[in-house]
Amino acid sequence: MVTEVLDPRRDPEPAYWKALRGKAGLRADWSWEVLTTQAWAVRTEQPVTVLLEDGEPRGVVSSAWVTGLTRRHRFARTAGRGRLGGLDVRSPGAGAMPGWWFDGEDGDGGVGRLLDTFVPAMRAELGLGLRALLVRQVGESGVDSVRGLKMVRRTEDVAVLDVSPFSSRDDWMHSLARKRKQNLRKIFRTFEADPSLAVRVRPGAEADPVEIAELLRYNETKHHDVPIVPLPAFVGYVGALLRQPDVHVIEYRETATGRAIAIATLLDHPALPVARHWAALPPELGGRPNLYFHFYGEVVRWAIGAGRPQVVFGKKMSEMKASLGAHLVPQYAAAVALL
Repeated sequence: MVTEVLDPRRDPEPAYWKALRGKAGLRADWSWEVLTTQAWAVRTEQPVTVLLEDGEPRGVVSSAWVTGLTRRHRFARTAGRGRLGGLDVRSPGAGAMPGWWFDGEDGDGGVGRLLDTFVPAMRAELGLGLRALLVRQVGESGVDSVRGLKMVRRTEDVAVLDVSPFSSRDDWMHSLARKRKQNLRKIFRTFEADPSLAVRVRPGAEADPVEIAELLRYNETKHHDVPIVPLPAFVGYVGALLRQPDVHVIEYRETATGRAIAIATLLDHPALPVARHWAALPPELGGRPNLYFHFYGEVVRWAIGAGRPQVVFGKKMSEMKASLGAHLVPQYAAAVALL
């Protein structure tokens, strides 16, 4: 097995990358263009590690190298990565998805191979200064691969809705509990009868990244519930993401002014698309109540129309998403001390 440790800031897209993405089912946030743009707008180095056998990729891992040089309000250093630190294994984009893929079926979701192959490869790359590993989005099947040796903590569940039983948005709505169904019916009717607001789904390449980045910053200011507050959405990153052919946008616009008051992005996938971003103007700036619930109805409508069997609603507000029929998939994080 040969290992390539790539830095998207400096390394060109590997010749095998598009084939790897297709085989692994990696969404638009794994596009090399997106990875490159993101790598220049983050706090710390973001290595992408590829495991190859006979020239064919057999696995890939996205991680962040965190050291004492990492600061809350500073971009990744252009030189000098720091001698002592740890790797945070995480998805490069959608936080509801794991940051790794390995070829073939694994009963533990690839966690065992992550520890057996990725860790030795990165120790060879980073030396004895690699002291720890944090692995996010470990499923229940992977817990036994780390339990007893490492610290494991349950984190936020991921909400996944199975839309395969439904033929329409109304069909899905009627499957819900009475109170939620009545609430959604009222919301949908209100928006459909409102000529001042237009709702549409279109390819991301047709959207304005500046407009979307501005809206996303309204939403990001509400989330300060993590130790390190995420950096704001940068226009360059948003633009690179929107250019990918498997990205769609849900827009809410005032018909009189053309102003966007809410926006969502969808990362398409044949089996499991992800509702990635959501942002809306606050009511005092022209936002509308209940847009968030209407948005989920539009996601369901789109997924059914596109023939997708399931759709990921993401993390947070799990009880509300469960009331929309989503199944809550338990997730864990494992902290691994490396001696």
